[in-house]
Amino acid sequence: MSEKNLLNERRVGDVLIATVESSELTSGVADTLLERLRELMAAGQAAKLVLDLSNVKFIDSVALGSLVVLLRRVKEAQGRLALSGLTGHCLRVMEVTGLQRVFQLHPDVPAATEALQSPG
Repeated sequence: MSEKNLLNERRVGDVLIATVESSELTSGVADTLLERLRELMAAGQAAKLVLDLSNVKFIDSVALGSLVVLLRRVKEAQGRLALSGLTGHCLRVMEVTGLQRVFQLHPDVPAATEALQSPG
């Protein structure tokens, strides 16, 4: 999968929804995503960001670290981040590592979008 097709971006109101199109979130994919999301944040286009991981079936430890870095960057920019669509292995990894307490997790994009559109 080319870098260009790795992330599908769309807006719902003031929320940027970035859908990961890869079934595996590994270090190479995560680096590419981080760079693209950094560009969007620098341009002021990702103050409220939903990262849709519904296509992802596997996530490695490096990618988990990248998600933590992304969360930190979003918070430093006074933004908000929600993850949506985690199931199976990926959801279990978040639970085992305790990261479900760090991230806003939502079952789907509409729920995550609604959460980010509400105050707070």
